[in-house]
Amino acid sequence: MAKNVGADKKRGGDTLAEALGAELTDLRLSKGWSQQTLADRVGYDESYVRQTEMGGNPTLELLNAFASIFSLKLSDLIQRAENRLS
Repeated sequence: MAKNVGADKKRGGDTLAEALGAELTDLRLSKGWSQQTLADRVGYDESYVRQTEMGGNPTLELLNAFASIFSLKLSDLIQRAENRLS
């Protein structure tokens, strides 16, 4: 079962990296996935998922893997995060 980390508050972020992390958290939770489940699906260690959700700076390859698993284009994922900043 997915942990509802931070689900009780709206996360936006002050930076694009934080906004991307918040968007990924919301996408993951909407599927009912744990961080480990998402990591397994994209083929990365759970620590990469956790770091990205906390506002770390992921590689483009990792962001593309996340976008793909959620049936999004990378540009759409970034746009969704940018919308959190406005």
